[in-house]
Amino acid sequence: MKINRILFALGILLLVLIAGACNLSQPEVVETDDQAINITSETATPALIAPTEEIQPTASQVSSGPSTKRYTFDQLGISLEVPAELYVSKNPGVNYDDPSRLDGYAFYIQNYGHPGGSNSGDFQMYGSLQYDLSSVSWEQFAYDTINSPMNAYANEIEINGLRGFDTQLSGVRNRFVYHFYLNGHILSIAVSAPTEENKALSDQIISTIIVNPDQFTNASQVQLISEPDGLYQMYIPDDWTFQFNQTSGIRLSDLEASSPDAEVVVEDVEGPHSNIYYKNGVFMNIVVLEDDSAKSEPNMASIQSSYPFMFYGIEGMDYLFTEPSTAEGVLREIRYFYDGNSFILRFGYTMDVDQELLDWLILNFIITQQEDS
Repeated sequence: MKINRILFALGILLLVLIAGACNLSQPEVVETDDQAINITSETATPALIAPTEEIQPTASQVSSGPSTKRYTFDQLGISLEVPAELYVSKNPGVNYDDPSRLDGYAFYIQNYGHPGGSNSGDFQMYGSLQYDLSSVSWEQFAYDTINSPMNAYANEIEINGLRGFDTQLSGVRNRFVYHFYLNGHILSIAVSAPTEENKALSDQIISTIIVNPDQFTNASQVQLISEPDGLYQMYIPDDWTFQFNQTSGIRLSDLEASSPDAEVVVEDVEGPHSNIYYKNGVFMNIVVLEDDSAKSEPNMASIQSSYPFMFYGIEGMDYLFTEPSTAEGVLREIRYFYDGNSFILRFGYTMDVDQELLDWLILNFIITQQEDS
C-alpha cells in the first residue's frame, strides 16, 4: 500500500542518507547489530577473548563545559556528553501500522552530515536498539557476546550502573562495538573507522552515559500528518496543534502548526509592517504553490546562512534569515521545487529553540509520490 511505502521510507531515511553519502559502509554496521542480538544456544564453555595491548579499551572521563553538549535519547532513557564539533542525529523507527509506537531507535554521532558541513568523514558512532525483539536475560546476553566468533575480544564493562561489553569485530569488518544490557534489550553502538583515535574518542563519549530506566519506552510520541490532497506526509510531536487552511489560486496547500509552548507577540507600529516577536516555542507553516518560487530566495530576507542539499533525490535549499518584521527570533525555510510545484517549510522560533527538533521535522517531511494510473 502507498501509506506503508511512505512509512517504510521514513523509518530508514537517515540510514539511507548517511550511508549513501559517507565513505563508510553503513550496512556493515547493521549486520553487526543483527548478529549481536541474535540469541543462540551455544553449548561451549564461555571463554573471554583477551584483547591485544594496542586495542585495550582506555575509557576516560569528559568534563562538562562549553566544548561539550549533553544529548538525551528520549525513548532509550539515556544521555551522552558529546563534543560540540560533532553532529548528532536521532532516528526513532515508527511502526508502519501503528504510529503511536516504535519498532526501534537509532542514533548517529559523527563529524560530518551537519547542515552546511561535509557529506563524508572519518568518525561515526551508530547506536541501535530494537523494541520488537523478545527480551533476554543478562546471562544469555553475556554468554552470546563472550562466545561470538565475530569478536576479536569482549571485555565486560559497567558505566554509571549500565552493564555491557566493549568489543571489536575480527576480520575485515573490525570496527569497535559497545553492547549494553538496557531494560532486557540490547543497545549496540558501533564505531567507524576502527582507528586508535576514534576508539579513544568513542571511549570518552561512552564514559559519560547516564541512564534513567523510567524513561525507556517504545511510545513514539508523534502523530502522522497526511496532506488532504496527497501532496506530502510528515510526523510531528503528538502534543503539537495543527490545521489545514482553505486555499485558492496557485496556493495548493497551507498548513499551520505549533508547539504547545509557542508564543508570539505582534506589535502594530507605523510603517509597512508590524513587529513580530517570537517569544517561545516553534511555529511551522508549510505551503505548496503551483509555481517555481522555491527556486528563488525568501522574499525581503536578510539571509544569515544558506546551503543546498539533496533529500530523497530532490534538490532543496535551507535558509536561515530574518525579515524587516522580525523584531525577535529567527526564521528558517526549506525550499523544494518538485514536479512543477514549490514546497516551502517555514519555521519561526526563539533563538534558544532545540535545533534537534527542527532538523528532525525537516528530515521526516516526505513529498508523496502519486500512484501510477
